[in-house]
Amino acid sequence: MKNLLRTLIYDAQVSLTVADTTELVKEGIKRHRLSQDSARTFGEAISAMTFMSACLKNAVGEISLSLKSDGACDEIAISGNQSLYMRGYIGNTQMDGGVSALNPFGTGGSLTIIRDDGYSRPFVGSCALPQNGGVDEAFEEYFRISEQLPTRIKTSVEFDEQGDCVFAGVIAVQPLPFAPLATQEKVQALDLATLLEKVKAQGVTAVVEECFDGDKRVWEERTAKYKCNCSRRYLLRVLVSLGEAQLRQIIQEDGAARIHCHYCNTDYEFTEEDADHLFPKKEK
Repeated sequence: MKNLLRTLIYDAQVSLTVADTTELVKEGIKRHRLSQDSARTFGEAISAMTFMSACLKNAVGEISLSLKSDGACDEIAISGNQSLYMRGYIGNTQMDGGVSALNPFGTGGSLTIIRDDGYSRPFVGSCALPQNGGVDEAFEEYFRISEQLPTRIKTSVEFDEQGDCVFAGVIAVQPLPFAPLATQEKVQALDLATLLEKVKAQGVTAVVEECFDGDKRVWEERTAKYKCNCSRRYLLRVLVSLGEAQLRQIIQEDGAARIHCHYCNTDYEFTEEDADHLFPKKEK
């Protein structure tokens, strides 16, 4: 199902991205067994990164977030690609109310983005985490400092009385460099929180069609989902790089070679049988 839309609004002077990331966020919560507070912070971050992944221009493009803080959330790592396959994890999976929920990043830390559009060298940008700010403020600060793009971002993660995620989404607006002051003021006046409430009730496409004069010449509807690129086959290729002697030594000492993928919280185990498959004995 298409859950992300990008277009131009206000006489093609402003880029608009709207996404319903509910199913994506729910999958991340389930994989990492997150508490409600951890789920909210992680869900907001992966929603914002879904917007950034949608901005990638090359089919082989990838983008990664590394957020490190001295607050309760500890760290967040998220990766996405041009196909909008998203994955990630949060260091503290069990944040539990109080100050940590209001200010998960504490008083210090950094946000770093690595964007590889498939060209010669990836772009790396970073900023300090804003004091007393959340995910939205951190991403807006990143765009201001590292990309000099005035950007408004609003994310939302909502739960029912049982603590289950019932909605997650993101809306981002970026005035283009030639946008006049009057258009920039219209962007600043937008009530993004109310727009996300409409997305929850009506869906992405209906809200954009109702609230904006979207440019149909630039009208991109896509599907974002939680999908990790790890697999046994991929990891077997990684194990080959260890060499036969080292791999067999690990298996002999530990009973198996074990690999844990933080992005999807999956454990893999490789035994002597796998080593024999990777390094078949040569006949004399």
